[in-house]
Amino acid sequence: MKPILKVFVRDDCPGCAEAHQVALQVEQDFPQLNVEIINMADPHAIVPEAVFATPTYMLNNRIVSLGNPSPAEVARWAAEAALSSV
Repeated sequence: MKPILKVFVRDDCPGCAEAHQVALQVEQDFPQLNVEIINMADPHAIVPEAVFATPTYMLNNRIVSLGNPSPAEVARWAAEAALSSV
């Protein structure tokens, strides 16, 4: 099963437009990850208690970034996720 990167956003979040772009780039650059964008304003969204700010990046149910990460951070997560899924 592929590792899952969940990106939690809100419509009123100033950094969330960039988070959408980061998520799209991650999908293109790291096909070994499933990427989900979760809008916390959606009444049907499942948001873990640990998520309290946006954007928040969660890889396999572990918060890896509060705020938008650098490309180097994303590459490190992808590598770690690939190793842990073997």
